[in-house]
Amino acid sequence: MTIRGFRPRPSAGQTAGDLASPTELDDTQAAVLSLPDGASGSVIGAPGTGKTTTLVEALAERVLERGYATVEVLALSASRSAATRLRDRIALRIGVPTNGPLARTATSLAFQLSGERARANAQEPPRLLTGGEQDQIIAELIAGHLEDGTGPAWPEPLVADVRLLRGFRTELRELMARCVELGITPSRLSELGAIAGHDEWRAAARFIAEYQRVVDSYRGTFVDSAELIAEAVSVVRAGSSLDRLRAIFVDDLQEATLATVSLLRAFAARGVAIVAFGDPDVASTTFRGAEATAIGQLEARLGVPVDRFVLGTAHRQTPALRDLTTRVTERIGTAAAGVQRLAAAGRDARASGQEVVRIEASSAPAEAARLARRLREQHLLNGVPWNRMAVVVRSGAHVPGLARSLAVAEVPTKTSVAGRALRDDFAARQLITVVGVELGAVELTPSVVSDLLLGPFGGLDGISLRRLRLALRQEELAGEGNRSADDLLVEALGAPGRFATIDSAPARRASRLAETIAGGSQKAEGGATIEELLWHAWERSGLAKRWLEQSERSGIVADEANRHLDGVVALFTAARRFVERYPERPASDFVVELLGAEVPEDTLAAQTAGEAVLVCTPSATIGAEFDIVAVAGLQESVWPNLRLRGSLLHPQKLADANAGTTSDTVDERAQVLGDELRMFALAVSRARTQVILTATANDDEQPSPFLRLAADLAFDDTDDSVHPLSLRGMVGRLRRRLVTTGAPDAADALARLSIAEVEGADPGDWYGLIAPSTEEPLVDLDDPDAVVRVSPSRLETFEKSPLAWFVDAMASSPSGLAAGIGTVVHAVMEQVSTEPDGDLSVERVWRGVEERWNELQFESPWLEEKERRRTRKLAEGVSEYLRDFERAGGALLGSEGAFELTVGRAMIRGTIDRVERTPEGTIVIVDLKTGNTVPTAAQVAGHAQLGAYQLAMEHGAVDAAGDAPSGGAKLLYVSKGVRGKGYREVAQERVDSEALDRLTARVEEAAAGMAGSTFAGVVDLGDRDPHAKYEYRIHLVPAVSA
Repeated sequence: MTIRGFRPRPSAGQTAGDLASPTELDDTQAAVLSLPDGASGSVIGAPGTGKTTTLVEALAERVLERGYATVEVLALSASRSAATRLRDRIALRIGVPTNGPLARTATSLAFQLSGERARANAQEPPRLLTGGEQDQIIAELIAGHLEDGTGPAWPEPLVADVRLLRGFRTELRELMARCVELGITPSRLSELGAIAGHDEWRAAARFIAEYQRVVDSYRGTFVDSAELIAEAVSVVRAGSSLDRLRAIFVDDLQEATLATVSLLRAFAARGVAIVAFGDPDVASTTFRGAEATAIGQLEARLGVPVDRFVLGTAHRQTPALRDLTTRVTERIGTAAAGVQRLAAAGRDARASGQEVVRIEASSAPAEAARLARRLREQHLLNGVPWNRMAVVVRSGAHVPGLARSLAVAEVPTKTSVAGRALRDDFAARQLITVVGVELGAVELTPSVVSDLLLGPFGGLDGISLRRLRLALRQEELAGEGNRSADDLLVEALGAPGRFATIDSAPARRASRLAETIAGGSQKAEGGATIEELLWHAWERSGLAKRWLEQSERSGIVADEANRHLDGVVALFTAARRFVERYPERPASDFVVELLGAEVPEDTLAAQTAGEAVLVCTPSATIGAEFDIVAVAGLQESVWPNLRLRGSLLHPQKLADANAGTTSDTVDERAQVLGDELRMFALAVSRARTQVILTATANDDEQPSPFLRLAADLAFDDTDDSVHPLSLRGMVGRLRRRLVTTGAPDAADALARLSIAEVEGADPGDWYGLIAPSTEEPLVDLDDPDAVVRVSPSRLETFEKSPLAWFVDAMASSPSGLAAGIGTVVHAVMEQVSTEPDGDLSVERVWRGVEERWNELQFESPWLEEKERRRTRKLAEGVSEYLRDFERAGGALLGSEGAFELTVGRAMIRGTIDRVERTPEGTIVIVDLKTGNTVPTAAQVAGHAQLGAYQLAMEHGAVDAAGDAPSGGAKLLYVSKGVRGKGYREVAQERVDSEALDRLTARVEEAAAGMAGSTFAGVVDLGDRDPHAKYEYRIHLVPAVSA
């Protein structure tokens, strides 16, 4: 189907041929290429001025024009992803074979240098401790200190609970890194703590010393990234295999740490030309130690003469986009630069004028919907490929939710696997949990069993799992056992043959998972590696084919499938790295470490490459550009986040303390604001065509002050009525128009969409227009033998809301915790009442409750403790009532006795809790209640359930009553007492002949209604009314076909 007005999308991005061709440079860029051999230079430029392009061309000029060998040039980038992009771009541009990648990170280069020194000395090469591994070592040391009562004497604010936080460990790692960069030993750190009045540094010094001893005790040499670069500096100074290097080109120097700058200084001291590119206004990681001032102070930092170049044309930006970026950067400290802000726009303004768009929505979902509409407009009407768009948020915590919201609105999205720990990735966690169970590294608890069975490897839904639990429980009871369904599931998943006696699809799927676990356990016992175990579980699951097929479609299912596949690939990559680095360690170590790691690992694992909008944080956009950039979630106190960094251990103050200088709190606050502005500038400056700024504005949430920086530049997107530009939205709009106006063109359009099999376009699928599947009554009263079964406990529900009665009768929800506790208390009361020893004490009743306590399920330990205390009160009430009843001379005639009574076409069938004979000789029916809502005297007089019991007794259907006169019925509440008692009795007087007639008519009328085909609902019930629950109200929503 062709839709007029929609432009076919162009090819995405530049082709390999474009990247291989020389780029036309401006005069300043050309001057950088003319830099003499051996001369160092700093190239400062605003965003979009072509710094990376100049770097690529300068490196290519050295190789292709000056005849440099490829081993004589090298490019360094700020991150592995940026280095990968730069590597590919350089390789295409120079077009000659190389011995290795010409673009790397400083850590990668340092790893090579340190490894070469170790091998030259016949030593084992150092192993890099990742951030996650370092975090785990620190966490284990802290936990050991707390358990043993040892460790440093931390100052009062840093109590045990604080030291257990990930934030504390993060600051501790930052402090350790700063110490390495500055050459500060633990003893020097302790000394600085005493001088500067930072007791936390003195405690940290002791901790760092112990940490170093622990790491040194490991087999092999383990170093973190800062230590690795420090070692590389020593290697360069002494001479290395890289002595042939003649020029190093550094991209985004503003992201470099002090350690990286020290490495560059060491190279410069050996005569290597350093040509660095950067812009301090877009440094995004200064709070992690990035040296934003390095590019402006390069000559002083390197200790060699440096030629300075300032790029003056922002080739990426139009005047409006350039103005927006300048409004942000002019509020930032110059960081030894500033002149780059004078750059002029290099592209003409757009004809539409909408280069900056501002969206203020009433809620977060509305914000995401309107943003999605804007992105779809760019894709469908302007032909912008999805992968040329990015959505940037302040924090990684906001990425998953926004990505999912956009995917629901039919905007394909992708996120970075490196932005989250593998244990937080759904698919990776499910797979590693299966293998962890196989290895015994993950205990097979009820919660783990439920997670696995409800996950992709189990393949069950909530209803299937409920049926499986019920089947196992029924078999247990048939065998006179009393184990809970949880215990039975745990046992069955650990014994594959256990499901063989249950003939159902859920049991077969669960059995397959059990067989996978058993097979993996056998492989583990045979010495299989973690890679082999993961592959065994993955291959048996069959998920690869399913997720791959789903990923090739469109919509939220495709996005989820892509994310799942990315997570699994990242997991296999991590497993392979573990096996290569630690071949002697057991596979269980990998599982334990991965599930305990809270810090994301940097990874270059392959990711799905389909067209999708990137949802990320500012740092993920370093070295990248897009046609459309949306900066979302611009809320007050979110962006900017002015909370002072390093408030626990103050690692940011270490350099000043070591140099003998200080900075006050006002300066620190200004630094934080500067960091926030830099990240905002980095985000908005990535766009070539349009920047979209979005926020939520309502009584509870206010837009960020950053939004005001757009001011007169922004076009305000305030129209919520525009077409959503999705097939789903188009169908909805046409249906609404057709139903409300009867427009023929809407009907024609829907007919065309229906022919194209667009979901929801065919009126035959419209909710509210489809004829009922049946109008047959539940019971055919024309059949003289037909009867209507009536439950006394549900009679009043039908009278108040026939709809609620029908829903419960046809599709009742699982009984909740309160009902489960009530069942246990009822059973225990019956048990102790009929035991021959006559022990009615509280302890005997409570012992009976505890014997069946494992039948109950609790969401958390605190909830279990709360319910245990409440149930103890119920047990006390039951015990006191039974003892009082016995002392008064009463006798129990029947307990949990069933009865049947036919009244017209109704068959009343129920179970009576207690049939008692009073000292006066009358018979009283007792119904035990464990709830809190006690009816009034007027309400209990017409209580339907007690009335039905009395009706049965008066007609002789209660065998235990015999011929003795009736004394009525009563409700026994054991949750609330009265007059000093732990229980309360609410009585219904004995019914007379007139009341019996009314009860008979009441039952017959209810039975006739229960047999019908339609059931009315009640719409004016209060929120607290039990008949106003969601599962009832959903059926009262009018049919919507528009």
